[in-house]
Amino acid sequence: MSDRLKVLAISGSVRESSFNTALLKAASELTGSEFEFEFYDGIAQLPIFSQELEGTNRPKQATDLDEVIRATDAVLISTPEYNGSLPGGLKNLLDWGSRPYANGPFAGKPVAVISTSTGRYGGARAVEATSDILRHIGASVLNDRLTVASAQSKIDSEGVLRDDITKRSLAHIVERLRDLAKFGVAA
Repeated sequence: MSDRLKVLAISGSVRESSFNTALLKAASELTGSEFEFEFYDGIAQLPIFSQELEGTNRPKQATDLDEVIRATDAVLISTPEYNGSLPGGLKNLLDWGSRPYANGPFAGKPVAVISTSTGRYGGARAVEATSDILRHIGASVLNDRLTVASAQSKIDSEGVLRDDITKRSLAHIVERLRDLAKFGVAA
């Protein structure tokens, strides 16, 4: 690991004005020079996972995803909540990220999961479901979580996080992710 922590930011939303994407952008802006954020934007282009597409049939999009996850020190996922769980596109990404089985790019990777929504629970069920899947595929999931309720009152129409309490909480999550990546524990 270099002096700068390479963080892959993955939004579970493909919506152009996504509150979850805005939350990830805010995280990158709140961090210092010891962090380097890369934003993954290929979730909508990933083919639906099928074992028939593994090995020599593996699509380029899945290979690219594998490479970008392996090249980072940690992953920060911000997921919306769809029907009480994570969105299908994010689940598909996690399925691809679990392969090859027991040696996928998420195996051992430090990951933090956050969410924001316009509802009063802030996507808590999606965070729980995403975290459960990540643990199952071998990721080292940060126990600290951030769920931001009433996103429309905290993120403006330009996608800028305006709420100071949320900013502090978000900075805390990123610092804890750094500790997990550097020391193996969130110190």
